[in-house]
Amino acid sequence: MNLLEIILTVVIAAAVIAAVVVIVKRKKNGKGCSCGCEGCTAPCQYKNKQ
Repeated sequence: MNLLEIILTVVIAAAVIAAVVVIVKRKKNGKGCSCGCEGCTAPCQYKNKQ
């Protein structure tokens, strides 16, 4: 591998890790609702109708 490939690999890995961290934080804070409403901590219009 040359230097450019290594740098691109590190940048892509960092972006994926950052995305996973954001998703986990949003889900933990109750802001990530899949609107299946099971296991979702966000107030949901579908949950309230049931």
